[in-house]
Amino acid sequence: MLCVIGCGNSNRSDDGVGVFVAQALQASLRLHPRAHVRVFDAGTGGMDVMFQARGAGQLIIVDASKSGSEAGAIFRVPGEELESEPEPGYSLHDFRWQHALAAGRKIFGAAFPTDVTVFLVEARSLDFGLDLCEPVLASARKVIRDIQGIIDEYPSHERAHADGATNRDVAAPELPAVSLLREVSIAHGNFYLSRELCDTYLRGAVSVALLAREKNILIVPLTQQSGGGLLLKQRNARGDRVIHAQEFFRDKGFLEDFEERTVPVQWSQESAALVVKGFPLATASA
Repeated sequence: MLCVIGCGNSNRSDDGVGVFVAQALQASLRLHPRAHVRVFDAGTGGMDVMFQARGAGQLIIVDASKSGSEAGAIFRVPGEELESEPEPGYSLHDFRWQHALAAGRKIFGAAFPTDVTVFLVEARSLDFGLDLCEPVLASARKVIRDIQGIIDEYPSHERAHADGATNRDVAAPELPAVSLLREVSIAHGNFYLSRELCDTYLRGAVSVALLAREKNILIVPLTQQSGGGLLLKQRNARGDRVIHAQEFFRDKGFLEDFEERTVPVQWSQESAALVVKGFPLATASA
C-alpha cells in the first residue's frame, strides 16, 4: 500500500500547500482509482498521520516549510532525517507529523512504513488567508505531477514484491474482508465491549486510541503500553471490557452523561480499527 498524506492549515495561506496537493490527488483517484494507493488530508492532525500510515509499505508526506529559502522551493527529504521524538507533556495540538513518524515506528513496529519521503514546499506567508501565492501554487502542481508519477509506477512495484511479506501482511489480523455488523454499548462516557468482540478484533491490544470521523468513532487497537491511549479494562469475570472515554467525549464537545445506548460497530480493514457507526452528534453541546 502506498499512502500519501497532505499536512497543513488551509486557513493559513501557503501553510495549506500539503492539503492542496492531497485534495488534488484525491480528485484524481476518484476518476482513476488505484487499489493499492490511499491519499489522506490530515490537516494539522499529527496523530491522524500516525494511524493513517499504519500498514502502508511506502509513505509520502507533503507539507509547507519556512526555512528562509525562496518561496516555492521544493525539498524532497527522507523521512528518517526529519522524524523526532515527542517531548513528554506534549498536547495533541503539538503532536506533529515529525513526531508521528517516530512514535508510529515505536508503537506499530513492523506495521509502520520504513520507506518514507517528505516533500516540503517553502512558504512565503503563513498569515491568515485561503490562497496559495503564485510560486507556491506552481510548486504544488509540480509536486502533484511528481507524486502522480510515483502512483502510476506503484502497481508494478507491488507485483515485484508480491512474493515477500509487506508491512500490511505483518499488521493485518486474519479477518474477513467485510466483517459482521456488531454492537457496543455507550453510557456515562464509557464504551462497553463484549469479550467476543475483543477476542475477534482487539486480540493482543493493551489499549486503544479513539478518533472522531464525522458521525463515526474509530477504536484503534494499540499493542504496546508505551503507545499510550486508553486502557481496555476487564470489567467482569467473563472477560468483557470497558474503555473510560470521558475526556474524549468532552474534548469532542459531546455530552458524556447521556443515557445508555447500543450502537452498531464494524471492523474496517482500511483503517485497521473498529468503527462505531453513526454516532449521534445531536448529543454534542452547543
